[in-house]
Amino acid sequence: MSFSKTKFKYFIGSICCASLIFFGYTAWCATRPMPYSPPEKTAWLVYWDAQSGTEELSTTDNKYTGISYFAAYFNDKDTLFIPDGFKEEQTLNRTKFQPQYEYLTIVNDIAGKNKNSFKDIDVVKRVLDGDAKRIIHAREIIELAQANHCNGIDLDYEQIFKDQTAADDYIKFIKILYDKASAQNIKLRVILEPSVKFSDYDFPKGPQYIVMLYNLYGLHSGPGPKADFSFIENTAERMKSLPAPIGVAFSAGGCIWGDNGQKRFISAQEAKSLAQENHASQKRDAKSNDIYFSFTKDNVNYTVWYADQETLKEWIQKANQLGLHSINIWRLGNN
Repeated sequence: MSFSKTKFKYFIGSICCASLIFFGYTAWCATRPMPYSPPEKTAWLVYWDAQSGTEELSTTDNKYTGISYFAAYFNDKDTLFIPDGFKEEQTLNRTKFQPQYEYLTIVNDIAGKNKNSFKDIDVVKRVLDGDAKRIIHAREIIELAQANHCNGIDLDYEQIFKDQTAADDYIKFIKILYDKASAQNIKLRVILEPSVKFSDYDFPKGPQYIVMLYNLYGLHSGPGPKADFSFIENTAERMKSLPAPIGVAFSAGGCIWGDNGQKRFISAQEAKSLAQENHASQKRDAKSNDIYFSFTKDNVNYTVWYADQETLKEWIQKANQLGLHSINIWRLGNN
């Protein structure tokens, strides 16, 4: 088959047009604006460390616009419940600070008599299996928030996007929960892990999406900072796929690793105490502004990385430069 001059010109013109569209779209993706991020500052307060968290809250000069109470769990029967100490946690804070928003955090952990499971995907799949169950679960969450005098909900179901069925059901549920919570004047925030491929999903508009900018290193890895500047920048760029409003969460404190395989999270205060007790020389990492040090005790070599107030300040400044002004801190207490 041969092309006439007219057909050839049309063919070349089509290619040029397609190229312009492609490169134009690519350029837009590289420069597209960050979704709106409201100026606010919130922090999580956990029931098992309420006293320390409240004491830390009382010493800060920066007023928090919101406090997230952690957390509501599932029992053996897939029903949500509030653990002992939760009401005390709320009372300690509410009588003194009166934030604009008080969030009830809902997590997919099972804390039952016969089973304990963290970040359980199966319980989410069970309670979100079909429209009827999704509606029932949404009502359960809203009623629990109202019963505990919270005007906000943090939906913090993790590991969900590792299972396609769970992810699809979760996206549908977010829309249902948002519609029903909004009707009751309750704000919904959805907490997302940084590993989620945001552009692969059609997240519904309405809720605020908070991305955890931490656990770059931790219990799943060897020593290193919970976040560094490159990690913040790369995750922020991917967050442009999310609908506004959005926000980020940073984690105070850090982790200790032993060459015997033991590792655990520690607060900034505990890290400082360990350094003093073991006469360890502390250094600040240029790529993350985290502090790190090593020491030996009982023939075990330990390495510690942690974020102090100065670290958080630099991370927040980096987020602000990227257009992210909703800052959330995990967590209050000895940091």
